[in-house]
Amino acid sequence: MVRSAAALLVGLATMGSAAAAQLAVHVEGADPAGGIVLVGICSGSLDFGSCGYSQRIQPPSGEFRVLFQNLPEGTYAIAAFQDTNGNNALDRAPNGLPLEPYAFSNGTGRTAPPSFEAARIAVTGDTLARIRLMRSPLAR
Repeated sequence: MVRSAAALLVGLATMGSAAAAQLAVHVEGADPAGGIVLVGICSGSLDFGSCGYSQRIQPPSGEFRVLFQNLPEGTYAIAAFQDTNGNNALDRAPNGLPLEPYAFSNGTGRTAPPSFEAARIAVTGDTLARIRLMRSPLAR
């Protein structure tokens, strides 16, 4: 009976917990002298407030990888920008266009406003995603 209760408790404790995944984000187009790059892993929205996982990286070169470990498997989107003026925010023009290099998963946002649906990726097991920072025509 004690063994059954212990097995039941272990089963309940692990019920509903998602498997852990690892996401490697290969970033291209960074300027090593242009400031840190913020990379966020977002759920439900592309707003940085919904990016529950994030890293700040001083790019060692134009291309580098960022590793996010122990993510619950699921659907996410990647949002990134290079903070050229060090204010920890993606600066925008009055019309909303970014003034700093930015990127979203699946290359969304290049020709139209980005959406979570267009940028979403499935993260299961070991996943690799590539993003390329792009400059707005209004970029400084």
